[in-house]
Amino acid sequence: MTQTSTQRGSAEAAAKAYFDAVHAESTAAIAKAFAEDAEVHFPAREPVIGRANVAAFYADVFKFYVKRHDEITRWFHSADGTVAAQIHFKGTTNTGRDVVFDAVDVFTVESGLIKRLWIVYDSAKVLQMLGGLPGKS
Repeated sequence: MTQTSTQRGSAEAAAKAYFDAVHAESTAAIAKAFAEDAEVHFPAREPVIGRANVAAFYADVFKFYVKRHDEITRWFHSADGTVAAQIHFKGTTNTGRDVVFDAVDVFTVESGLIKRLWIVYDSAKVLQMLGGLPGKS
């Protein structure tokens, strides 16, 4: 199936709305960006299922990362309707630890809403920065 430019634009618009909501720390806007039965797959944890649970998950993220920014460095589009954003993340935790890493967020969008979000990054590296694994931090 070939994705039309309209579908590609809609998927990217939904992903951009998600990033805008995250940067604004708006759990209400995050909830509006996701489908009712949405899934968020985040490293080192079980999937978060359902719009309300996704919003609650991000409320916890905002408490943990008191400063954070996702800089989108590149967009990727696939023929099957997914869009991915390569990002450079910089944040500071509520304990004062600085965290910097690159990630890829893969969005499956249906009817203008995010149905599935896969967040992919080197979780061992991040745990090391957080003091959870031995090694250089």
